[in-house]
Amino acid sequence: MAKILEQVAENPFWFHECFLMAMPLGKKVVNLRELLEGLRDIDESVLYYHLIQSRLALDQPAVEYPNDFALWAANALQDSKLAEKLSSFDPFEYQNLGLVRQAVVDILEEYLWDLPFVPWARPGFEFHFCQASTVVMHSLISAQTLKEFCAALSKVGLDSIYYHFFEARWRLGELKSDDFSYWIETNFGLPELVTAIRDIDIYFYSLKELRETLQGLIHQHLGELCDHPG
Repeated sequence: MAKILEQVAENPFWFHECFLMAMPLGKKVVNLRELLEGLRDIDESVLYYHLIQSRLALDQPAVEYPNDFALWAANALQDSKLAEKLSSFDPFEYQNLGLVRQAVVDILEEYLWDLPFVPWARPGFEFHFCQASTVVMHSLISAQTLKEFCAALSKVGLDSIYYHFFEARWRLGELKSDDFSYWIETNFGLPELVTAIRDIDIYFYSLKELRETLQGLIHQHLGELCDHPG
């Protein structure tokens, strides 16, 4: 395996950095029915922020609640059952945001149907709809070999992991692809490693866990231990 680790890629991998420019829309909801109505009307970019982008703004060790709706259900409504339902939902199982929206609406409609009353948020815990732009920048870190790539994974920030894993899935139009596996596939082949990376349920991992999982897969398939991020 040493030979493949040193093989030079036809196209170097350039890591990107990114950050969010979030903007509240001035629209808030105070109970579950208002959230449901809001979800029917909001722009897809707002849905995308609360399901995907907001994870970049969160600094937490693990993704207990992988989206803002589940987090609000747990903290504001004190409803662990609803939070669990919204946490188990994976937007990457759907082909577009229109289908994602309908799936979330279906969850809330079904849940409300069986409730004797509509849950309200505690004062100060209203849900505020937001949208954001992702600002992307070239980093100074690149890799021409798999060995360099693995070492670089320990150096780049978690925002880079987010960009190349989460943002890439919508950008590439392939919900089971990402920048990392695409680069490995087009430059080195390695179908088993590529498949293993694409099979990661990325929505249920923190960014730190994603980095460690990716490093572990490279070690497992190529026998080369990557340094773990500090």
